[in-house]
Amino acid sequence: MRFVSAAVAATALLLAGGTATAQPVETQAATCTSVDLDIEFGRVDGAAGTTYREVLLVNRGITACALRGFPGVSYVDSNGNQVGAAAVRVGDPGPLLTVAHGSTAVSVVGFAQVDNFDPDVCHKTPVWGIKVFPPDETAPLYLPMTDQFGCAGDVSPFGNQLTVTSVRG
Repeated sequence: MRFVSAAVAATALLLAGGTATAQPVETQAATCTSVDLDIEFGRVDGAAGTTYREVLLVNRGITACALRGFPGVSYVDSNGNQVGAAAVRVGDPGPLLTVAHGSTAVSVVGFAQVDNFDPDVCHKTPVWGIKVFPPDETAPLYLPMTDQFGCAGDVSPFGNQLTVTSVRG
């Protein structure tokens, strides 16, 4: 009976758009690893000097996996070196998500317009993109960006150049 219930739930998930679901699980799936995930940008919104981009983590593994919490996010230069401070976590860690094969978990990253910071403090620097560590993972994934700049200096007394929310379904 468990197999039938899991199959019905998985089918419903795929028909509903393939997003991760937060649900009680009798047998918890293993934590998603970077090797099982594809990463890409989703929707983009902006408000008051910050651009918000969805970062989509797509399970390409052969089985369901679990995610909970915040990805680690930072700007990197073309050599993979971090530029400025890592993203500041916003909100709560969220529920444990079971991410079926082909389904997606979403985190929203806020990118502050670096021209809003004092140039003497910011040290505006071109970036290649972002480095993303999925929750509870030590192997990074990378997303390229075009025409993006970060602050190499410490702007924390004045705000955050990057923010990140926990993963959601």
